[in-house]
Amino acid sequence: MILGKLQITKYKLQTNPKLQCSKPKYGIGSIPGWLKQLKHIVQLSIFLPTCKGCGNHLVYEEEDLLCKDCRAEIANIRYHDSWLNICQHCGRILDHQYERCGECILQSPPYRKHRSYSRYQDLLRQLILIYKYKGIEKLKRLFADYYIQLYAEKIDEDFDYIVPVPPDRGRNRKREFNPILEIAKILSRRLEIPLLSGNLVKIKQTLPQAELTRAQRITNLEGAFKLKHPEKITGKKILLIDDVYTTGTTINKCAQLLVKQEADVVALTLARS
Repeated sequence: MILGKLQITKYKLQTNPKLQCSKPKYGIGSIPGWLKQLKHIVQLSIFLPTCKGCGNHLVYEEEDLLCKDCRAEIANIRYHDSWLNICQHCGRILDHQYERCGECILQSPPYRKHRSYSRYQDLLRQLILIYKYKGIEKLKRLFADYYIQLYAEKIDEDFDYIVPVPPDRGRNRKREFNPILEIAKILSRRLEIPLLSGNLVKIKQTLPQAELTRAQRITNLEGAFKLKHPEKITGKKILLIDDVYTTGTTINKCAQLLVKQEADVVALTLARS
């Protein structure tokens, strides 16, 4: 495996002039060129950061957290999906040309609109799980870029507040950080929308939604959320932020509380299954 990474790093070194050895200093010119090159390759292999997606070394200037290939993989899925028809309400991918899906026609969600950056699969799914459960906080910058790109393409409205979906308090203590709140802080600063955190809270510890059936997910979150100061969002435009949209139960439950206060709610997530 080490030899494989050395070969990859050597190839990138040969194709990127910026990484090639400069003229030697301090009288080491007698060292053979191939030995200096090998030393440089070994140093790169040891000290260069690795891609959070595939594990290869990041040797190009523009690479940060993800290599070019992994970024292209996520972008290609988005490009493909951009040609598909989606429900104009919940954002579900449709196999027909109607504006709304059957579920939204039968029972309209409480929010006005929901959009996801991409599908919850493959590399993006892997990165979200790494960020949430392994605490690699540097990924929050990458995910914030994705949210902002989605906001510019699909929303581009003014809002009174960004409201992050609160985590389960028990699981959050284990992780020692709030993954959605950390992203929401960046979005608030870059989009210049005030962040309203700590108002929408989770008051009941529940089972992880990913482990449940669709029917169980609906009952699992009954009475799980609360607004501490409902008057603060009365009549406001709210940008509701969460990571993954599966059945939409979490977003729906949170949006219901906000809409009860006559708030206008638009929801954004990183991925939907």
